[in-house]
Amino acid sequence: ARCEACPPGTSSDRGSDSCDACEAGRYAANAGQGLCNRCPHPLSSVNGSTTCSFCIDDYYLRNTVADPEEIYKSPAEYCKPCPPNAACPDNTTLSSLVLPPGFWRASPSSAVLTACRDFGGDRAGE
Repeated sequence: ARCEACPPGTSSDRGSDSCDACEAGRYAANAGQGLCNRCPHPLSSVNGSTTCSFCIDDYYLRNTVADPEEIYKSPAEYCKPCPPNAACPDNTTLSSLVLPPGFWRASPSSAVLTACRDFGGDRAGE
């Protein structure tokens, strides 16, 4: 049997005759890797990834037009902790922050959440 290098995004243990996709949170940038590397904190990846390009749970990606290579090199510059009262599931961006009922923000590019005030009238949506 001829030995073939596994493609990027996969790995193969010594002596194995198959390539396995890297699991979520790990990556293999190069062909022929014996192990998948763990993504640097606070980044993650999907199964079979060649890089880590999105933020883990409880973080959001501040700049969605950034080069994935730059995000990988400086993850703390791009992945920011989820703002108080917001929810940030895996792969959240600034514009996709999940706001709970009773909170608003000035625009999709704002990470500042403000509690709605009850002025005695009916609040919209309730």
